[in-house]
Amino acid sequence: MVIAPTSGGSPGTFATRVARLHADLARDGVPLADMRRAQSLELHMAGTPDRPSRPSGRTPGVEPVEGPIESRVVPPLPTNASGLRYFLDGAQRTFLVWRCGLVPVVATVAAAAVLTRDAAGRCEVVPGTLRLAHAFLIPRRNPASALADVLRRIDGLGMEVVDPLAAIEDDGDYAAAVADYGHLVELAYKAANGVRKGLEEDLLRVWAADPARATDPGWLVVDGSLRIAAPRAIGLVKQFTDPYLAGADAETLLMLAPGSRTTAFRPRPSDWRRQIRTDAVDGDDEADTAPTLWYLRLWDAAGLDARHALIRVEAGPDVRETARIDELSAWLMCERTPRATGDARWATLLYPVHFLERILKRRLEADTRGWPGG
Repeated sequence: MVIAPTSGGSPGTFATRVARLHADLARDGVPLADMRRAQSLELHMAGTPDRPSRPSGRTPGVEPVEGPIESRVVPPLPTNASGLRYFLDGAQRTFLVWRCGLVPVVATVAAAAVLTRDAAGRCEVVPGTLRLAHAFLIPRRNPASALADVLRRIDGLGMEVVDPLAAIEDDGDYAAAVADYGHLVELAYKAANGVRKGLEEDLLRVWAADPARATDPGWLVVDGSLRIAAPRAIGLVKQFTDPYLAGADAETLLMLAPGSRTTAFRPRPSDWRRQIRTDAVDGDDEADTAPTLWYLRLWDAAGLDARHALIRVEAGPDVRETARIDELSAWLMCERTPRATGDARWATLLYPVHFLERILKRRLEADTRGWPGG
């Protein structure tokens, strides 16, 4: 789901608009508990997976692209030889706003953009790619009177509302979820992640459809899973909620030396369709449209967690040949410098993505300046 930037209502930053709404609700005696001084949910929920890992004991199915899973050394390239020229990422800030009885009213502000880097290493946001979204995260079905009043006012201002319980069809289950404050906060945070991902996916879709991509040799790096197939694009996954490799294959993965990768594979259709969406027409061979995946170790993990500096690379179905897989892996190894050492995620964080995140966070700070918990 894509949430467009808020366009209706009164002018001003998101923080200003919410402050005005809060004043109006308080003036009219709507019973609300103000929670705006709480820290953003990202400060204590960032990294929470959007879905649980597969149950223990279940072996995911993969289909080999280069033969059995084994370790391969990536052919080294000069540090300036990377063909990666564009970097797509998003950022978000999610806030507790009010409490209506047991129901938390949560709001999120998200931004996404594409960064370009020229041959001299200079970086800037590609014009026209910066996108911003505002959304409230509130259960909509059968709200109590105070919450119904809040929803009417938000709708009247033209501000977006996303129901974090929209996936629950059964009325009894919905009512039970509405009565669980802590679970609602968790679901609202996941819905906020969905708002940000919607921005990123929409941006990637527009990027892939741009005729300029047909003649541009530069490759795009998406920070996260490549959920939409796009030409000359790869995704970099740093949190593995889908452990595709198990048993001896997983041991091979965890033993990867720095500068080595696993052989590439395709996930079986039952697994990969939840990860990537394509515009394939009926009758297309699923094996031909499945993504190509492999793991790469960027830095030495001696003495550290076995997953240190491991990334999963996701490429489209046009990447099947070993020469191309090696080339992309070598480009990623080139991207290790400069290092984003100011970030705890530096071992898997490409510096251009780090640079873009700083730009996006400044944009979010501008739109939430004056928020009581800021």
